Amino acid sequence: MSTLDRRLARLESVLLPKPQLSVCMLREPASDAPAEEWAEYRRQVDEAEARGDFLILLVPMKPTESPRTENGVTYCGTELDALALKASMLPSKLGNKSALDDVMKSLSGNVFSPVP
Repeated sequence: MSTLDRRLARLESVLLPKPQLSVCMLREPASDAPAEEWAEYRRQVDEAEARGDFLILLVPMKPTESPRTENGVTYCGTELDALALKASMLPSKLGNKSALDDVMKSLSGNVFSPVP
């Protein structure tokens, strides 16, 4: 691949609009919530799946558990995990890989590697 081809490919990747990924984030009702609340939650999940959204569900998890994906649905235990996941899927406004990458690159400070 020539230099011109690489530069054109880079320009196209930056300038051409990328398909917008729909992300739907829902919080599971409490276990003792009324049946109506659970029915509304289930309806929202079904609608998001029917639209083809990327579905993130906030569910009770142990603090040591990390987010997991099963059957196209990602389960997160904390809102921070869910928001970071969502930001990683949103397009960058600064030409980076994602909105999360924008945030990470805007942080100031030094990062030190672990030393054995």
